Amino acid sequence: MGPDVPLLNDYKQEFFWKRFPQTVLGGPRLKLGYCAPLYVYMHQLVLFLTPWLLGGIGALLYQLRVLDEAFAGVISGVLMLGVGATLQGLARLAPVMVRFVVPGKKFMGNVVLHTFLAGALCGLSTWYLLPDRLSGLYGHTGAGLGAVVPLFALSWVTVCIGEYSLIVNTATETATFQLQDTYEITPLTRPLYILAFIAVDLALRYKSHNSPLLSDSVLVKKNDKEFCP
Repeated sequence: MGPDVPLLNDYKQEFFWKRFPQTVLGGPRLKLGYCAPLYVYMHQLVLFLTPWLLGGIGALLYQLRVLDEAFAGVISGVLMLGVGATLQGLARLAPVMVRFVVPGKKFMGNVVLHTFLAGALCGLSTWYLLPDRLSGLYGHTGAGLGAVVPLFALSWVTVCIGEYSLIVNTATETATFQLQDTYEITPLTRPLYILAFIAVDLALRYKSHNSPLLSDSVLVKKNDKEFCP
């Protein structure tokens, strides 16, 4: 191949920039191959950020000490459950333009499974990503805050990617794989990766609460901090 020959021709470059954001973000089609109304892109952006908004409601109530951390996660999870059920209902009853953004599921069993999984994922993610919890890992200093803010933002973007594939639309894979995905397994992969990380944290917390040695060590550390000048 000569130095003047491009790696991708014009058609492949256009296809790449159309498909790459959709693959990275888990489904939103931010660049279509034809002229589409602006509200199509705005609707996708709002739906993509909805889990973050609902998680923010639970986190805010916790930060204001209105709810404890468990109930904050429950509130966010129930709100996400309601949004997911509404979207799946609209996908079956609404006009074609709505179904273009939210295609809906093929089977009613997947509607129920994906909707409940979306609620559980949002609730657990809200509990997992509470600002106080992240600040406890890095401290409340300026350097700690500099680590918490990007971690908080990027973590919620990851959760939004997983939620979008559950309740809206998943990333377009190759045509061959789409034909083989009869039972809609693809939308479950990203959320299950996220839940795997949260499950490890849940297991460690459960172990620490049930282990006298670990509990005593945590208590000693707290007492040391209290009596340190």
